[in-house]
Amino acid sequence: MSFRLFLTENPSFPVPEKRAFKLLYSSNEPSTTLVQRKYMKVAVCNSVGIDADGYAMIHSPSRWTNSTKDHSIFTYYPWQLAYCSSILKRDTDHEVKFFDGCLDKLDHDAFVEKVSEFAPDYLVMDCATRTIDADSRFGIEIKRRFGTKLIFCGPHPTTFPEEVSEYADFVILREYEMVVLDILQGKNHQDIMGLWPNTNIRPPLDVNNLPLPEDDDVSRLDYGMPGEPSSEYLEIQAYASRGCPLSCTFCVCGNISYQRPNWRPRNPENVVYELQTLRDKYPQLEGIFFDEEVHNGSKKYILELTKAIRENGLDDLKYDVMCGQWPMDEEVLDNMKGAGYYMVRLGIETAGEHAAKGMELQRKFNVPKLKQLMEHGTNIGLKFYGTFTFGGEGSTDDCDKRTLDLIRELLDRELLWRFQLSISTPQPGTPFFNRMKEQGHLKDLDWKHFDGGNHVVVNRPEYPAEKIMANFREAEKLYEVGFNQRYKATAQDNFKSVQLNQDGEIILFRSSRMKQIHDVVDSLHNQFKKPVTVLAQSAVERELRKNPNINEVLLYGDTHFNQKTFPDSMVGKLRKKSYSLGVIPFNNISGNGYSEIKAIAKQSGIQKLVAVNIEGKVFDLENPGDFGRAHIPG
Repeated sequence: MSFRLFLTENPSFPVPEKRAFKLLYSSNEPSTTLVQRKYMKVAVCNSVGIDADGYAMIHSPSRWTNSTKDHSIFTYYPWQLAYCSSILKRDTDHEVKFFDGCLDKLDHDAFVEKVSEFAPDYLVMDCATRTIDADSRFGIEIKRRFGTKLIFCGPHPTTFPEEVSEYADFVILREYEMVVLDILQGKNHQDIMGLWPNTNIRPPLDVNNLPLPEDDDVSRLDYGMPGEPSSEYLEIQAYASRGCPLSCTFCVCGNISYQRPNWRPRNPENVVYELQTLRDKYPQLEGIFFDEEVHNGSKKYILELTKAIRENGLDDLKYDVMCGQWPMDEEVLDNMKGAGYYMVRLGIETAGEHAAKGMELQRKFNVPKLKQLMEHGTNIGLKFYGTFTFGGEGSTDDCDKRTLDLIRELLDRELLWRFQLSISTPQPGTPFFNRMKEQGHLKDLDWKHFDGGNHVVVNRPEYPAEKIMANFREAEKLYEVGFNQRYKATAQDNFKSVQLNQDGEIILFRSSRMKQIHDVVDSLHNQFKKPVTVLAQSAVERELRKNPNINEVLLYGDTHFNQKTFPDSMVGKLRKKSYSLGVIPFNNISGNGYSEIKAIAKQSGIQKLVAVNIEGKVFDLENPGDFGRAHIPG
């Protein structure tokens, strides 16, 4: 432990994250003093990125955490932990450092070594049920090395505090930022509400007194990637509110994260300040993804916020938002569109009335209103993203097949731009989990299987696990249908601006869905009257060879394009060939998240590189023009 000089803050500063220090030169000003305080090293850690079975964690702060074998996929910005980090940096004299194993895709050994360089006195860790095995192993190892005090929080410690306390020194229940602060400010542990075994939970914190979340040790911009969260632009995740007024039976937020259903919006001027700060810090920023539980908790609030965005000149950004349909009407959608909102995400969940009742969706479930809203929004230029879940409490085979039918209908009517699927998984601490356990329907209690995407852990006689998985797999097939509906543009005309030598050869990177790949291949062939080579994954070789405009298929493996795993021999082969033109299709608008494939392409000695986005626009990768807000179409 060390000592350093600490200057107390002036708490009256109007902007929470700004620090004002004042030296005392006279005893007449006792409110501000120069003092010597003991300080600690505090590591604030998101979960281990890759578990012992090779699954990468997609750690969602307020929803259930998923996992995947695809190590190139995104992870969510851990907003609650990020707020915790910035609060500790603002309100204590400790040395605080933020680490994210999920963002960096670090396995146990790599994450241990990275945090060990810091040698923390305290470690704060947010743990989901899916991550608890890897997180506990990690925490125990850090504690063994340095005698570190472990502060564990998040959904799993909230639900199983006694179990977690066997290795953690402190276990926090529910909303944890201010509890962590109390611990590290040295308050009496028995008096700290929410610090187990004290089950008296402190009142919900005031979201308007929070500093801006962590954006120094990690960059919030680094969390913007393709795939989920499926953002079309280079976006930063932000939060205009916290909580939800509902308590659906499967929901982590409404049942575990907070003491009771509640929704707390930030003042519009508070949100505007953050947007201005982010835009100034990141000139390349294209948009904001408001990924809170429900962005539009009240009509009055969303009208005030959209007005503030317009009046402060922030409507040149693109906004992507998680919303509820019950406070929404045509006026709200019109104001969203006018403020720069482009995508509205709705928790639709199911089309089955029996399932909606079992999940206690309450006002969330209104299929006729849903279609009406989506039709109006689509007509004014908004895009809709829907979330759907299969096998939820109360669901039946018929309910989930109705959901499949609804997805198909919304796609056919071009009302659904993108969608997200999950297997409804009873997270410990939710009513769904408790009832399934009491009724003997939990067939699997391996926490690594509670991921909502790879396993079905519920087996009910009337709707067995095998049928749930079959319906889920059928729904997954609709991803391809959705892309085909969305991608209608052709790049044919746009290639006219690309110059190519008569004897030059073309290589296409298979970096998007096959419909777009075939379209680009055919466009290239029509423009340049020569066949195309495609660099692709082994799984699509057969389909590619059926295209008569492809003369050669080069295979590098079955993973996504990644510099670490891409074969050096293939780079050498490409360099030797010295292709005149390389083409990279994007499955979004701006190419957000394609840095790996761009790097591989530039290493391959290709003379000229261009990209084709989902709208069919062709642009030069070396001279792309303005990739900031100015290039975004209105």
